[in-house]
Amino acid sequence: MSTPCSRPPIHVSLGAYGRTPHLIAIAEMLVTPPEEPLWGRLSTEHVQICPQNHGLFTVETAQQVREAFPQIHWRLHANVRVRGVHRWADICDWPQERDYFRELARVSQALGAPAYTAHAGRRHEASLAEIFRYTRELEDLFGVPVGVEGHYPTHGDYWALSSWGEYRALLESGVRYALDLSHLHILTIQTNRWERNLVCEMLACERCLEVHVSGNNGHADQHRQLTEEPWWFQLLAYVHPNVTVFSEGRQSVRKALEVAA
Repeated sequence: MSTPCSRPPIHVSLGAYGRTPHLIAIAEMLVTPPEEPLWGRLSTEHVQICPQNHGLFTVETAQQVREAFPQIHWRLHANVRVRGVHRWADICDWPQERDYFRELARVSQALGAPAYTAHAGRRHEASLAEIFRYTRELEDLFGVPVGVEGHYPTHGDYWALSSWGEYRALLESGVRYALDLSHLHILTIQTNRWERNLVCEMLACERCLEVHVSGNNGHADQHRQLTEEPWWFQLLAYVHPNVTVFSEGRQSVRKALEVAA
């Protein structure tokens, strides 16, 4: 495990702007630099494009955004809508959704994205070993590092990669990953168990591509802004130097809509 260092910069995820169209969310981010009570001003050096935002994000959109804002490092996260019909496609769905992922890879390449991450997905669709294999296959397709993001406990044990044992298996698998600390907060509350050493190891590992941060009540993924230090706050000092940290705490969009009008 690496020696703790200072807290890394916190970058903005466009998922923080909810169901706002992609270009409006980008405008809001640039018109009103995003801030949060705990983090202060968020960085826009790296920006994540997410499925929460409405509308298509095509190869042409990617080229437009990259040319307009070359100073920003853009990347996709999860099942962004890149075709006419929005696909629910997690890593577990790779065998059935190859055409969708191929188009997603084209968009990612048009962005010049340094990485791609997506959720593991539904437990009944694939085993953990298959999800790890699919992650490696997607990395070959995208041509950049691809990471799998874990989940948290739900009724019926719906999501794969949602227990402390499975997170340990992820660390030992050799695949790359994104670590959502708000998901681990739910896991901690639901199991009344905190695997501090495991979390530190995962944050410090060179295969960790991203860390996602936001707040919730320990029962559902709510993407709240953080107003006080959560239990994992001090562990950010262990984050590997190459990891990009994204905040998913909800942001306002009113000023950008006024400008657009």
